[in-house]
Amino acid sequence: MTNSMELLSPAGSWDALKAAVSEGADAVYFGAGIFNARRRAVNFREKELASVVGYCHERGVKAYLAANILVKNSELSEYFRLIEKSYNAGIDAVIMQEISFMPVIKESLPDLQVHVSTQAGVFNSLWKTLLKGADRVILPRELTLKQIREFHEKTGIPVEVFAHGALCYSISGQCLMSSFLGGRSGNRGLCAQPCRKRYNGRYQLSTRDLCLVDRLPEIAAAGVTALKIEGRLRSPEYAGASTALYRRALDSLAKGAFTMDEDARLDARLAFARDYTHGGMFKEFDITTPEEGGKRGIHIGVMGKDGLIKIEAPLRAGDGVGIIGAKGIHGDVVRGIELRGKIADHASIGEIVRLRINAHEGDRIELTSGKTRRGKYKPPKRAVIATAMRHGSITIPKTIAAVKTGVRLLVKAYTVDDAKAALDAGADRVYYNIFYKDFPNGNGSISPYVPRCLSEWNAERAIGMLASMKPRSVLAGDMGVASRLDCDETYLDISCNAFNDIDVAYYNEQGMTPVISPELSLKELYGFADKRFAVYAHGRIPLMTTKYILREKRLTDEKGYTFPAREELDHTRILNSIPLGLYGRVLELKKQDINEYLLDLEDEVAETVAAYRRILAGKPAKKPAAKHTLGNYRNGVD
Repeated sequence: MTNSMELLSPAGSWDALKAAVSEGADAVYFGAGIFNARRRAVNFREKELASVVGYCHERGVKAYLAANILVKNSELSEYFRLIEKSYNAGIDAVIMQEISFMPVIKESLPDLQVHVSTQAGVFNSLWKTLLKGADRVILPRELTLKQIREFHEKTGIPVEVFAHGALCYSISGQCLMSSFLGGRSGNRGLCAQPCRKRYNGRYQLSTRDLCLVDRLPEIAAAGVTALKIEGRLRSPEYAGASTALYRRALDSLAKGAFTMDEDARLDARLAFARDYTHGGMFKEFDITTPEEGGKRGIHIGVMGKDGLIKIEAPLRAGDGVGIIGAKGIHGDVVRGIELRGKIADHASIGEIVRLRINAHEGDRIELTSGKTRRGKYKPPKRAVIATAMRHGSITIPKTIAAVKTGVRLLVKAYTVDDAKAALDAGADRVYYNIFYKDFPNGNGSISPYVPRCLSEWNAERAIGMLASMKPRSVLAGDMGVASRLDCDETYLDISCNAFNDIDVAYYNEQGMTPVISPELSLKELYGFADKRFAVYAHGRIPLMTTKYILREKRLTDEKGYTFPAREELDHTRILNSIPLGLYGRVLELKKQDINEYLLDLEDEVAETVAAYRRILAGKPAKKPAAKHTLGNYRNGVD
C-alpha cells in the first residue's frame, strides 16, 4: 500500500524545528511575531524567515507560516506586511483563521497556498462556497472519520487533521473562557488554559492527549492529505520524538506492512506524558482525566511488599521516576534494578524486580524521564526544494464607510413563551432554535435560529427545514448553512468571530450581517468604518462550545464562580457566570451609527427587552438588581 500523507510537525523554536526535520517531518509549521495562535512559544523573528525557509528547503522540507489569529483593524497593515515578507522569503503556505482574508491574498499573491486553520471551525461541506481559494482545510478535531471522508468527497478540498498532541475541550475558535476570565484570548494566541483548572473540585475540562498513530491505515483510506502534530509550546525533545513515532509508522504503511516502533512510542510518551485518546475521529468523546490536571508519567507499577514491584512499562537504570504516595509526590532516579538476585540494567514488562528508589509499599511509581530508546532514524533522500525568488505585495482592500440605518433589537429566546413575550415587549426580531421540537413553524413572527458547528447531517436537515419554512430572517451560528440561505436577511451569530472591517465587508457581500466579536472593546467598535454589524448587548456569553461529554450541569471554579451549561443539539455551551449587560452604553453605540443589538435571554425576558426599548427611545429604564458585566467591551483583549 502506498501512502502520501504529509507529516507536519511543530516548530516553536530553532531547536524544535531542527529536531522535527532530523526525525523526518515532511513539513513544519511555525509562527513569526505576534500573529499566530501560539504567541507564548519562542517563535521566530521576521528577519529569520529566510533562514528558516532555507534550512527547511535545503533538506527537502516544506515551511508553513501559522498566521492564524483574529486581527484587529489597527493591525491589518502589519499583518499583511508579515504575509508579504514570508511570501518573499519563500514560505510554501500560510495557515489562517479569517476566511475573509483569502480573497485578498489570492488576488495579490495567487501562487501562495492558503490553508484554512482549524480555528475557522469548518464542520460541513456547505462551507464550500466560502472556501473558494483554499488549498487545504484543517478540519476540527471533533469530526468523525466518516465525516472527514464525506467533507473531502463533497468539496474536493484537500484536508489536514490533527493526529497527535493536546486537545482543546472546546471547539477551536469557539472558546472565550481565557478571554473573559483573564483577558488573554485563545483566538489571539494567548490562551491561559483555564480548562486545566479544577471545577467542582475536579479537573472536569482537562483532556487527554490525542494519539492516532495506530489508526493511520484508516485515516489514509479516508483521503486525508496531511497529519498534523500539535505542540509548538512543547520541548524540542517532544517535537523530535513525536515526529519519529509517526515517521516510522508512515514509512511502514508506505511499504505495505504497517508496524509500530514501540521504542519510538515510549520516547513520545516520555517527551510529554498524558493519557492518550483517539478522540472524536474515532468516536471517543469521553476524553477528560478528572483526577489529573497536567502532564503525568508512564505507569510503572505499585510498590509491593519487600520492595518488589511488577513492571508494567520498560524501565532502565538511570531513569527518572515519580513516586506518588500518601504523603504526596516526589521524584527519584532508579539507582539500580535487582532481577532474580542479580543487578540488571533494565527491566521488561511483566518482570518482578526490586528497585533502588526511595519508595514504600503502596506507592505508585511512574516513569517521568529517561534516555532515548529508539534507534537513529535514517531519513530517505529528499530532493532539495527550490526557494522561489519572489517580490510580491498585497493590496489591502479600501475600507468601506457604511452603516445600517434604523435601530433594531434582535432577541434570541429559549422557550416559545419567552419568544412571544419578547415580541410583545418590543423586539424587532425574535429567534428560536429551529431544532427545538416546539419550534412554531406556522408562526412567521418567530424566526429560526440555526446553531453553530453543525455536522453534515444536521446542516442538511437545517437547510431542508428552512426551505420549507421560507423565513424572512435567520440567525445562523453555522456559516456553512448561512452561505446557502435565500431569505431577506441573515445574521451571523458571534461564532463567526467577525473582528475587523475586512470581515464585515466580506460577510455583507455574502448577504450576511455579522454579530461582531464580543472580544473587542467599545472603543474599537467605534473605530470601525464599516458598521454593518450587530452587537451582542446582553446575555450569558458562551465561554466554551464542546462536543465532548460534560457530566455536570454547572461548574464552580476555585474562586466560587459558577458557570451553567446549556445543551444545544449535539453540543454543550458553558456560559459565563455573570451575564453581560450594556444597558445605557447602547446609546454610545447608537451615536456611532451602530444600530443593531442582540439580546440573548433566558431570564426576565420581557423586562429586559422593555428596558432596552426604553433606553433606545431615550427614556429612563431601571436596571435589574442582579450583577452584570461589560466583559471585554471595557478593555478588549491583547
